[in-house]
Amino acid sequence: MKTKRLFAMLMVIVISMCLFVIPSSAADEAESAHTHIEVYFEDENLSEEFKAKATAYFLNGAAKGDGTATYGLTCTLFGHKLETGTTSTITHKARTTAPRCLKRYYDYSACTRCDYETSTLKSSSYIYCCS
Repeated sequence: MKTKRLFAMLMVIVISMCLFVIPSSAADEAESAHTHIEVYFEDENLSEEFKAKATAYFLNGAAKGDGTATYGLTCTLFGHKLETGTTSTITHKARTTAPRCLKRYYDYSACTRCDYETSTLKSSSYIYCCS
C-alpha cells in the first residue's frame, strides 16, 4: 500500500516537472528565433559617430522612446545641436506570411552635445527579402 502511494506521489512530481520544462524550452526556442534588424543610411555624408549612435538606437529598441536621455547644461541653456539624417531599417521575419520583412523609413536626429535622440517614422511597408 505504501509503495503505491510513494509511486503515485513520485509520478505526480515527475509529471509536474515535465509540465514546467516544456514551456521554458518553448520560450528559449522563441528567443532563438528572434527577428534580425538591419539599419541603412540614405546620406553617405553622415559622421561615423552619428551612424554608430543611430544603429545602437534602432537595434536596442530605443525607437519606442524609453525616456532615458540626459541633457547637458549647454543643451539646457542653448538648445540641442542636432545632426539629422534619413535612415531605414529592415526587420527580417517580422511576420509569418509573405511578404515577411518590414521596411521602415525614419528621420533620425541626435544631439552632438548630449545623448538626446529622436526619430519620426515616415513610412513602412512589408517587402519580400526572406523566404
